[in-house]
Amino acid sequence: MGRIQEIAESTESELEQYLDHLGWAENPFARSATLDEYVLPSPEDIADISAQIQSYTGPILVHSRYSGAGKTTLLKMILEEFSEDYRTIYVGEHNVTSYELAALVADKLDVGKSSSTKLTEQKIGDAEFDAPVLLGIDEFGLNDPETLHVLQFLNDLDGFHVLLTGMSSQWEAIGSLGSDGRAFQRRVSYSLELEPFTQDQTEELIQRRIASAEGLSHEEYEQASLEPFTDEAIATIHERSMGVPAVVAAACAELVGLAAYQHLNGGESSITSELATAVEYADPEVE
Repeated sequence: MGRIQEIAESTESELEQYLDHLGWAENPFARSATLDEYVLPSPEDIADISAQIQSYTGPILVHSRYSGAGKTTLLKMILEEFSEDYRTIYVGEHNVTSYELAALVADKLDVGKSSSTKLTEQKIGDAEFDAPVLLGIDEFGLNDPETLHVLQFLNDLDGFHVLLTGMSSQWEAIGSLGSDGRAFQRRVSYSLELEPFTQDQTEELIQRRIASAEGLSHEEYEQASLEPFTDEAIATIHERSMGVPAVVAAACAELVGLAAYQHLNGGESSITSELATAVEYADPEVE
């Protein structure tokens, strides 16, 4: 066995022993959040989005200045929540052409794409569905007027509701496409900008992930202890991550590994503020 494999296996063994010490089934920060672990924006924001979907007058936008703010997870959660009353579609491909966007939607609606954008749009428009359609387009990247035309076509169909997510900078850039871009911006009926977490929300994120590792349901997450994180460590993590969820989770994943090494080499098992300052934090404003 090579030295790199020996180190990897040793590190994995330390982590397993540390997780066993904590009573965790896994390192809950070293994976994407489940919908149950997601920390929602304010109840007022969620109520507003729900109301806009149900009394739809134009596209709904969720955006943020920060990468990793939770836009994708919120979109997936909304689609799941409305799946009983709507035919929900998720489009996650970035920077698609006008034809690719129309073809993706046609395929997901089981009407099949045609040889051109116009013919594919016609197939979608002629189809009949047994429920209204809620179309979620993630990280829209709509940098082409023709792609905007497809989105406007879909928005104008009876029973089609469009929900977009993207970076705030992308949304602002649409206006630079000229009259088409500015017209599309005006048609957006509701816009929610996701802000960084408060410290209480950062603590909730950590507690929800720990609850999952301990086998608690999401309704029981408040029963989970925040150990091994000290209060001071959580404050440091929040400050250094700028309150951006993806940066918080990545830092916590690394800190669990460092604490495992520390614990198995005679040190304390807690994740302290001192330890929390020892890891690097990604810059969430880098796109």
